[in-house]
Parts: sequence; C-alpha cells; structure tokens
Amino acid sequence: MSKLVVSLKLFLFLFGVQTSQAQDSFYGKAYFGTSSSALISKRGLVGTPGYNVESFKELGFLFGKEVNKKWAFETGLNIATANIFISSTIVTDIYVTEYNYQMLTFPLLMKYSLSSSIYVNGGPLLDIQRSEKSTVNQSGIGYLIGIGAEHYFNNVGIFLNPHLKRHAAISFDSSNNNLTELGIQLGVAYKF
Repeated sequence: MSKLVVSLKLFLFLFGVQTSQAQDSFYGKAYFGTSSSALISKRGLVGTPGYNVESFKELGFLFGKEVNKKWAFETGLNIATANIFISSTIVTDIYVTEYNYQMLTFPLLMKYSLSSSIYVNGGPLLDIQRSEKSTVNQSGIGYLIGIGAEHYFNNVGIFLNPHLKRHAAISFDSSNNNLTELGIQLGVAYKF
C-alpha cells in the first residue's frame, strides 16, 4: 500500500508543479473508448492458464492546461471494464472461468500539437484495479502513447485518440501478466 500512496503523492505533486507554471487556457474532455486487449505474460511459462479479454470499454474525463501553442498537460480519471475468460487444462478437461474486470486509471499525460488539429500524447498511468482477481492484478504504473485529431467550434470540440496502453509495467505486486490495449477514444472537449 505504501508504493500506491507514494506514487499518488508524486503524481499530484507533478501535476501541481506543471499547472502553477502554465500560462494559457484550461480545457476539459469527456470520452468513451474501446480496445482490443490482451493479457501478455511477463515470462514465457508453460502450463499456465490462458486469458482472453473481451468487451473492453472505458469512460473517462481529462482536465488539461495549455502551456503554450504546442504543449499541454492532461490529467483525469478513466474507468475501464472488461470480461476476462481464464482457461486451464487439467489432464484432458478444460475449465473456463469468466471474470468481470474493473480498473481506475489516473493518467498524467503530455500533449504536443503537430498542427491545429493533429497531436501526439503520452505519459504514465497510475492504475488501481477494483476487481479482486490476484492472478490478473494490474495495479501499478503503466503508460499510454497515442496520436489524435481534434476540431473546435469556438470553445466546443470533438476529438478522436487512437492509442497504445500498457498497464502494470511497474507492478504493485508480483503479477505475471500485463494488460496491453490497442484502442480508440472518442469524445467532446470544452475550452474554458
């Protein structure tokens, strides 16, 4: 638990430092997303259970602060759900267990605008798994890398953000798997 508390304090400190130095406008984003996801083993173990991730969906919001015309910082909350099917073989029988997966993610992202409508973004993710299956625990520090497109109509905008996420790159426990997503987020934005 102490790693989680230290990580959360570091996360809040870094966001506080960057917002106190920023000069321009704030904005908010709300989005829905879906991903093609897989639990990838950190070690190639033979005879371990198989995992199949289905129906991965996410809802979230981001608050951003523009530092200048090119750079912005974003943070917020992402709530993800999925169904994970765990299959194991004992002698000749195959057993499949369905598991409802839930996770909260707190991103700390940097956004760089390539043009007025195209950007790249990336940064660390603080993941806290809400469901209790220890064999697939993804609580830890992950990362996101993405490229996006946005268009504003005065202060209201729409955006599309394809991305790659890797959870538990630095795990808070000894989980043998990393949840990896190749996904897309679609949402609305508002500049204050």
